[in-house]
This record gives sequence, structure tokens and C-alpha cells, in this order.
Amino acid sequence: MSWQRTAVFLAALAFVPSTANAQQGPRDRAARSLITDAVEEYQNLEIDRSLERLQNAVRTCANNGCSPAMTARVHMAIGIVQVGGQQNTTAGVESMVRALQLDANAQPDAMLVTPEISAAFRQAQGQVAGGARTPPVNTPPVNTPRRPSSGGELLHTPAPEQLANTPLPVYVEPSATFSVEHVYVYYKGNGMRSFERREMSRAANGYGAEIPCAAMIAPSMEYYVTAVDANTQVVATVGSETSPVQVPIVSRRSHPAPSLPGRTPPETCAADTEECPPGMTGPQCRSRPAARGNRGLGDPCASNDECGEGLHCDAGACGVGEAASTEPTEPTDPRAPRASRFSFDLGAGIGAAFLTGRPSYAEQRLLVNSSGQVVRRDCGEVVCYQTIDPGFAPTFFLAANVRYNFTPRIGAAVVARFQFDAAPWTIAATSGGSARSNPFANLLLMGRLYYAFTPHGFATSGFVASAFGGGGVGQIEPKPALPSNEIREGAHVLSGYGNVHAGARVEYAVRGGFHAGAEVALQFMFPTFLFNIDTTVFLGFHL
Repeated sequence: MSWQRTAVFLAALAFVPSTANAQQGPRDRAARSLITDAVEEYQNLEIDRSLERLQNAVRTCANNGCSPAMTARVHMAIGIVQVGGQQNTTAGVESMVRALQLDANAQPDAMLVTPEISAAFRQAQGQVAGGARTPPVNTPPVNTPRRPSSGGELLHTPAPEQLANTPLPVYVEPSATFSVEHVYVYYKGNGMRSFERREMSRAANGYGAEIPCAAMIAPSMEYYVTAVDANTQVVATVGSETSPVQVPIVSRRSHPAPSLPGRTPPETCAADTEECPPGMTGPQCRSRPAARGNRGLGDPCASNDECGEGLHCDAGACGVGEAASTEPTEPTDPRAPRASRFSFDLGAGIGAAFLTGRPSYAEQRLLVNSSGQVVRRDCGEVVCYQTIDPGFAPTFFLAANVRYNFTPRIGAAVVARFQFDAAPWTIAATSGGSARSNPFANLLLMGRLYYAFTPHGFATSGFVASAFGGGGVGQIEPKPALPSNEIREGAHVLSGYGNVHAGARVEYAVRGGFHAGAEVALQFMFPTFLFNIDTTVFLGFHL
């Protein structure tokens, strides 16, 4: 997708109101925020994360949380990402059908339409006109799963037993004859009054989850599994609420420890940190380590602790299931700036080269006799001082920097430094000699690695500070200062051709895609040694 198309996409989906401007829903604002950030991720070609955030918007709008117009807008956005980002026309048409059935006036913005999106939208309109069934937009109730609506099958082998206070791995593998969108395991331990739900994640060729330690209390625990499709219709089950799978809970193993495919068996939880199962009472119930928040399914969040029991913060909204880890995590506030992937900037700067002693000059020619002895040093029309007092000599240059960020904090760049005043690449012959090559006289090409140590890394907006280091090939050619009574030009000092450097960079970025800043680099040239300090100011853009 071109930069222009993504900019139009951002305007069309994130800021243009729906034509079906009906009464606002209580979660319209949260859904709108999720759409805005999903579009930014789509702009950065983070297609999977964009779709994940839009699925969170669907959950936000569940149970009449949003107006039909806003819910339709979410599904239209999903359809456009599926067609334009995944080239999945079938799925995109299905999403557009949902949008049209919720809001007959829903349509992609005219400035956004491509031949592929236009064709998919016309196909969706045809299906709606032909009477396509309206898919439900609410998720199934937590503890009332429906019976399968198709003949799918979940392959599952229950564990023969599990140690008390040890997570129980549950793994299922769907057959290839049906499509699965989500898989949930419902579990109930000894002393729990009702089943609790946990979403299973992809593992090997199926889905896996670990039932928490708190439910592993003798003599047994029970669970069942349901798989739902994209329309939240149950397509396959293992067991049921009235006939669940039962696993004995023991104090000593008589069978190998169960585990998920490709993983080690879970370890027994520490007795003083395990929390109580929801709804359980009695002397065996330990106190919870920390209180959970009160935000519900689909509500905006910045961390797992803000979401209610059985939920975790997923892409800026409370989603189903507990967090995979209780370790502190970086906030996922949807309003936090996103990391850029690519940046380009142009700058100008001044270098300060330290000179002393007897340097080598680019214009200097050594004339030798037949015995190889130097009989004369000739610099032609310029002055080559043989002894220089210690001091700094300036150089003026332009710089171009192209950087790709592999992670939010680590990037690699190619940098070119062009010096205005330098000796020519070919030194003209002087009396008794011949022309000589002076490659890279005014050019230094460098590669470098950056590390951003500000909280959001290489963010697309706000202040960014980073450090860098690298190496390159080329020259820096300063000129020593001349006495005031000298009327001739001075010669340029040779350096290089090798280079190593290190430095620091600061920049300020805005959401429009532009940034400005400055950097300081310590340059070391070798084997012809020169120490130089470069200071650069720059303007650029980022994606």
C-alpha cells in the first residue's frame, strides 16, 4: 500500500463519521480509538496486529455496547484490511456483509476504493440483496456454550492425572473439515461453584491452555472445551457442562507429567503465592496476591491489573482470558505512540578535526631521485605546512541518513557525509611527477546501529533519544589555519580510508510523519589517523 493510500485510509476510517449517525452507544468512543490505532498499524504494514486490534473493537461493541453504525464501521474496517492487507477476498466480503446488514448505508470511502476493494464491496452488496443471513455480533455467554452447529471434531486426549497445585495442560486439535476462530476451555475445581472460562492459544497444530493451579485441588477437577467460528457459532466440543472431562488430582504421580506440545511440563506453584479459585471458600483457599480492576470486556486498558477477573489487557482493550504471565509488562495504552519502521533525514553540520604535528597532505607530491631518496616535497599552488600547532580545524558538510528499525528500540542505518571543501579525487601532476588518485576526498560512507532508550523507542510522535555506533570508508579532509599574511590556499590533510564512530542523537517526531533533531558523532579515521567531532542538525520523515 502506498503512503498516499494509507493516509486516505486513516482519514476515511478514523475521522469521517458514518452516514448512519444514529444514537451513540456507550462504547462508541472506545471502539473509535481502537479503529484509529488499527489504521496506524495498517499504515505501518503491521497487518496481523491491526486485525487483532479490530477484533478487540468487535468485542468492545458486543452486547449492544456500540451503536449499529459504529459496529458496522468496525466490520467494514476489518473487511478492508482483509482485502487490502491480506489479499483474502472471501473473508473481506464476509466482513463487509456484516457491516451492510448492521448499517445499509455503510461503505468504504470513495477516496480509498481500489479495484479489489470495490469488487469485494459489490459482491457483499449482492449477497445482502440476495438475503444473506445476519451473523450474530455478540460472543456466547461465558458459562452457557451452545451445541455444535456443524459436524466438526476436536481431537483430545485427557491427562490421566495431575499433581495438586500444578497447572493442567489441555490440548485439542481441530479436524481439517471446519474453520475455528476461537477455542475456550471451561474448568471447575473442587470447591468452585461454577465453571470459569479461559481462551486457548495456538500450539503446534491445534490449541492449548494451562488450567491454573488454584483449580488443582483433590480429589478431582473437571473441564470441557468449545470451538467457535467467526460468527461465534459453536462448531465442536469436548465434553459439556453436564458431562465434563474429569481428571484425578493426586499427591504423587503414577503417570508421566502432562505437557503441551513442544513445551516442558508445568511446575508446581508455590503454596504461598497461589490465589483462590473464583467463588471458592474454605480452609484450603488461600488469599489472592493482588486485587484486580473493575473494567469489563472491551473496555480500554493500559495494563492487565485494570481488567476484571478472567480478563487481560490485549492491544489496549480488556479481552477474554488471563494474561500469559504475571511479570510486569510495558503498558499497551492505545493512545501511546507507535514505533516507526523507517526514517529518512537530510542534515547539515560542522566538523571539528584535531590537527597537530606533521600531517600528510592530499595535494603533496614527493619527488624522489633514482636511488629512491626524497629530494623535494611539492604541493603545487597550495601551502603544505610541515609543523602544525595543536588545535581544531573546521569542515562543513551535508549528511543523509536512511534507517530501518528492526524492533521498537533497535535500528540499522546507512549514512553518507559529503564535505563541501575538499581536495579533488585526482591530484594534478606537479613538475617532475604524475597525476595521483585521491579517492573519497569529500565523501564518507558509514553503516551504524541505533538503540533508542526513551520509553516508547523510536516512536512516531514525541521525543526520542538514542545512541549509535558503527564504521565506514572514506575521508575527512580539513585544512589547517594559515597565517594572516599568507595569500595562497592551504592544502587538505589526508585521513582514512577506514572509519569507526560513536555518538548520540535526539529528535522530536510528530504524528504527521515528520521529525527534526540533532546528533553528535565522534569520528576516528585510520590508518591515516584523524580525530574529528561532527555536529549535525536534520529534518526528515518517518513511517
